[in-house]
Amino acid sequence: MAWKARIQFEGAFYHSIIRGNQRQDIFLDETDRCQYLERLHRYRNRCGFILYAYVLMSNHVHLLIETPNDPISRIMQMINFTYTQFFNRKYEKVGHLFQGRYKSYLCDKDSYLLSLVRYIHNNPVRAGLVKDAGAYEWSSHGDYLQRTKGIVDTHKVLRLFSGRPDIARQKYAEFMTAGDEDDKSFSPYAAHEQQIVGGERFIEEVEKRVERLEKRARKMPIRNLILAVEKETGIDLLEMISRKRGERLRMARGILVSLAKEVGYNMMELQGILKRDISVLSRLASIGATTGGEKTLRRVRGRLNAQSQA
Repeated sequence: MAWKARIQFEGAFYHSIIRGNQRQDIFLDETDRCQYLERLHRYRNRCGFILYAYVLMSNHVHLLIETPNDPISRIMQMINFTYTQFFNRKYEKVGHLFQGRYKSYLCDKDSYLLSLVRYIHNNPVRAGLVKDAGAYEWSSHGDYLQRTKGIVDTHKVLRLFSGRPDIARQKYAEFMTAGDEDDKSFSPYAAHEQQIVGGERFIEEVEKRVERLEKRARKMPIRNLILAVEKETGIDLLEMISRKRGERLRMARGILVSLAKEVGYNMMELQGILKRDISVLSRLASIGATTGGEKTLRRVRGRLNAQSQA
């Protein structure tokens, strides 16, 4: 059965679950967990996403993310790609570390933010690893109880309890331990079409927004993408499809591939345009995850947005 395209738009709010390939462990020691958190911090700063909660289990990760700028697929690609490189290099392994397609549920933040934070932070408790969430080191629960600033945006949740930080933390702690009955009726996986967690009104709003985005995407022929990349990089399509080499050429090709994938073009279509093997195109797509590629890609997106609004 074909996978459904991910629902992605600015300001979307996701509960993402990333699992090890064939349920293998993805963290073998504390250093591995620290490396994953370092990547969360790095790409949060680079992509501007909001991280509400996380928990690192032995073979999977839960993240609660809002995406004001970059799409969730791009964020997860950068985090998982660079962590896999680290893991395989450290343990002298090759191949995929993560399950092919991570779960990403688009959620109604207004209705489910607090329930999802509690669900994620209590994951080690449900797994029988600890008796209470505070005893588990590798989650953001501790950030909500302490004054120290971590990588999560705790104030967005805490201010729902009180405008005074001390009172908010106290009420949050009470909320975490008093939710057994509420948790029984809450299912973070009861999703409409396996993607949307929310009521009928929220689902309807999302579907309308997706329809608008699809209409805009259909008005975005590949030529528009090529022109935007040409203007930003100074390299035209003839150079991109040539056999010439060089870092600027490689960057232009990689940006075009990354951008085309974002708006729905597949590798077979791109193969006909760039005259490259699919395996080469897949490697080019990873350029968008580099520091320079990410900045260039953002500028090209800006050009396209300006064109669509003109």
